[in-house]
Parts: sequence; C-alpha cells; structure tokens
Amino acid sequence: DEPAASAEEAEEDGGKVPLFNGCVPLSHQVAGHMYGKDKGGILQHPDGTVLKQLQPPPRGPRELEFYNKVYAADCEDPVFLELRKYLPKYYGTWSPPTAPSDLYLKLEDVTHRFKKPCIMDVKIGQKSYDPYASAEKIKQQISKYPLMEEIGFLVLGMRVRSNSSLDF
Repeated sequence: DEPAASAEEAEEDGGKVPLFNGCVPLSHQVAGHMYGKDKGGILQHPDGTVLKQLQPPPRGPRELEFYNKVYAADCEDPVFLELRKYLPKYYGTWSPPTAPSDLYLKLEDVTHRFKKPCIMDVKIGQKSYDPYASAEKIKQQISKYPLMEEIGFLVLGMRVRSNSSLDF
C-alpha cells in the first residue's frame, strides 16, 4: 500500500493510514494541535515513540533548546536531572524523508504499553502565553482561559474508560 499523500487522506480512514515511514496520527490525543485539523500534530511512530512537530519561531526553537538542555549527555544541573523523571524521554529530532525541513521532536510515548489509556491534557500554571507574547496574544489567551490565572491550571481535554462498558 502507498502511504497517504495528505492528512486529509489519513483522516478519511479514521486516522490510521500511514503518512510516512509507517507514522499515523496519535489516536488518543484529546487536545492541542491535532493532525489533519492543524498543520502540525502529534504522530505515532512504529518504533513506539511519538513525533511532535516543532512550532514556528520563537516557540519551536525554544522547545527544542529546552529538551536539548534537559537531556544533554553532560547535563549536571540538579533541577534538569530531577525534571527528567517527569518528562517523556527525548530521542532527538526526526524529519520525514519526503519533507526534510519539517522537524519533529522524537519523544517516548508514555502510553505505548496501554491498550486503552486514560488521558488528560492539563495546562499547568497561571499563564497560557509566553513572556514574549504580544499584548494582543495575552488578551486573547486571558479571554480564552479566564480562570487560569486564579486557579493555576486548566483541563483542556480528557478521555476516561468506563468500567461498566469497557469503552470511552
């Protein structure tokens, strides 16, 4: 079989048509940039990792720099070493052979061992924008998540398995 030529083709088949090198859209994503709806999205790689497409500057390069610092072989920062316990393992970057300029973070899929994982996507902190955000972006984010500054977190999505029906 030929891999799907587009995200739309993958979406038509329930998101399970391989896009490139056997990758498929992450089947249990509950929030964030969804593959096929947004340009970027999270993909499942056949080797058991997930691929998170880097966002445009400045966010994407900052995220890449963060993972490179936290997982540097010579890292001795006690905060970063402690933080590794709570992050997915980082395996560097990956690009599809057909689009070498598209850069993805290659991360451990912490749900890979589960048949029907229960998932919750939570933004933690009082702000959903970065320190360099424009006044317009800050206003947009505050109106989008009005309680975040007050309670310090926001549940963006959740999927929980029902014990009675064994379904979601």
